[in-house]
Amino acid sequence: MFSQETIQAIHARVQIEDVIGDFVTLKRRGQTLWACCPFHHEKTPSFAVSPDKGFYKCFGCDASGDAISFIRAIEGVSFVEAVKHLANKYGIPIEESTESYVDSMQHEKDSLYILMKLAQSYYTTNLWEHTTGKSIALPYLEERGISQASIQQFEIGYSLNAWQSFYEYAKQQGYGDDLLLKAGLINQSETKRSDRFRHRIIFPIHNLAGKVIALAGRVIETSDKQAKYINSPETPIYHKSDVLYGIYQAKKQIKKINTCLLVEGYTDVIALHQAGIDYAVASAGTALTDNQIQLISRFAKKISILFDNDAAGIKASLRGIDKVLEHGLYVKIILLPTGEDPDSYVRKVGREAFQSYIATHEQDFINFKAKLLLQDVEDDLLQKTTVIEEILQSIVRIPDEIHRSLLLQQTSKLLEISEVALLAEHNKLLAKYNQDQRRTYQRSKPSAPLQLTVKDGVVKQLDIADTIMAHERDNIRLLLNYGNTLLQDGKPLSMYLLQELQDVTFQTPIYQEILTLYQDYITQGQEVDIKRFIQHSNQEIQKTVIDLTATPYEVSDNWQEKYQIDITQETDNLHQTAYKNILRLKLRLIHQLIEENNQRLKNNEDPEEEDRLLYVYTQLKQTEVEIAKQLGIVLF
Repeated sequence: MFSQETIQAIHARVQIEDVIGDFVTLKRRGQTLWACCPFHHEKTPSFAVSPDKGFYKCFGCDASGDAISFIRAIEGVSFVEAVKHLANKYGIPIEESTESYVDSMQHEKDSLYILMKLAQSYYTTNLWEHTTGKSIALPYLEERGISQASIQQFEIGYSLNAWQSFYEYAKQQGYGDDLLLKAGLINQSETKRSDRFRHRIIFPIHNLAGKVIALAGRVIETSDKQAKYINSPETPIYHKSDVLYGIYQAKKQIKKINTCLLVEGYTDVIALHQAGIDYAVASAGTALTDNQIQLISRFAKKISILFDNDAAGIKASLRGIDKVLEHGLYVKIILLPTGEDPDSYVRKVGREAFQSYIATHEQDFINFKAKLLLQDVEDDLLQKTTVIEEILQSIVRIPDEIHRSLLLQQTSKLLEISEVALLAEHNKLLAKYNQDQRRTYQRSKPSAPLQLTVKDGVVKQLDIADTIMAHERDNIRLLLNYGNTLLQDGKPLSMYLLQELQDVTFQTPIYQEILTLYQDYITQGQEVDIKRFIQHSNQEIQKTVIDLTATPYEVSDNWQEKYQIDITQETDNLHQTAYKNILRLKLRLIHQLIEENNQRLKNNEDPEEEDRLLYVYTQLKQTEVEIAKQLGIVLF
């Protein structure tokens, strides 16, 4: 679908730290940027981004790739959609093919993304241009205090009060019933198919990249016969537990101020953004899930949760907030005045008063929980003991030890109980919690086969094929990392390595493929840059090269400059390092040939063939001794 020139233009323009920075908060450490991995839950950052080399690598879950790979993985889209995303981000023109809609679809998810965008555009057009939209829906939104700018920002629309309005429109555009049903845009009964959303305000739900993945419809005329809201069902591109409403519009501000404001409803988010409080998102009426919390943790370490002043509803939410603590987030609670919700209150008092209210009424979650649970306890010691255990159950979930310690001090004063007693009970609960976590982890991780090195007192002999692969790997690593580095004779290391390895055929296919590709680039007179391999269309080449060039360690400049500590670097004597690596590989290849020759001798019954094999054995042993002498090792 795209020309090679288009792909090259994207690779040339893209800044991987900019692309990934839209989804996670990156922090620089030396030459590398680090974050907690967006692909698995972790408390310590192991996700590395190399701006110079243009790749990312997680040392926890082994995810890796370039900017296109990242968009594919984080959004769950095809190569085509990932390229389109980056082209739009950097304003790079792309040439679309003239294929029909059906022929151009390369993935079911791509089809659904395009269909959902079509639906959003259709409903938005209804709101602005259709007679009913202009006479009923727009005035309704204006009455609710939603401005035209907000309508455009959140792409709000309107569904007509008709059974098949969108269905007929989509059919005219060439969409089949199966895809419309899978997207949840139509309903099917025994006799007919009809629009899922009828005579409702439509709130599109966007993913992090701004793509429409689902719709929510709110009634205009309240009736006991219909639900106030109806939402899209689960689809291949929409999983309710993974999404927060408004996260696309709010992510930049959340990242900037390191805080996320969590509310409940769609109109709450819109009203707050409209008032300039643009770091608000909504869980859309569901309890917070691990995936939603992880989504927030990509951008901020603090989450402030706005509650209506409903004690019963708040108590029901407490257990879910414990999950937030497990992710290492700092949780604040704000109770609104009785009878108010974020939408009504911000419209009543305005931005400055609302922000002032948040600043003066924020409470640490643990203190808030303690005060809430103690309201009905009075002097009942049994109930008070239960409350203390409830609070400690929350504290032990916090991964940061200093944070836990400070909370224990506060809780001790609040509950008027000895800090020593509180700490003793905390330690017991913490030990049990950690034990439960380990058991959960053991149950979830795949079992690995045991690798015994000693059996019955005998050391197991190393497998020659494995050691050959290891030495092949190390030679390719040197070639990729230092190929352009000049040696003392003024020639690049790549020339030396390729000359010394020209009579060697690597047994590991991917290493031989990289070696051949490197040689081809040089033969064609092209400059060899590691980005050529990282941006290669072969995913195995891309991953292998990243694995060989990425490292979680980096020597600080302060060791030499500030503390005058000399650190031996691999680059200090590259020629000698490469020389020994090549010799080790050749020595293992000789060992393999000796073993194969011995096996032939064992099975041979021809005297003439035996003489030949013995001669080969002698030559191989002489070569083995010579290489061992050069390496300075003793053979037994």
